[in-house]
Amino acid sequence: MRVFAVTGDCAGCGACLRTCPERAIRPAPRGSPAPLVVLEDRCTGCAECAEVCPVVACVQVEEGEERD
Repeated sequence: MRVFAVTGDCAGCGACLRTCPERAIRPAPRGSPAPLVVLEDRCTGCAECAEVCPVVACVQVEEGEERD
């Protein structure tokens, strides 16, 4: 299944958070490498986050794959 993740390149602008139709993107816990995280169980792989990300920090990954 196709899912997306937010990498450490994230600038924290929140464009993906506001765009996600599944509300799968949330603020990351303190100490995380990126300011936002994708909740895999909610992500449907629509790629809307990747389309609006100005720094290309929303990337497609295999479900369960290790993230940055």
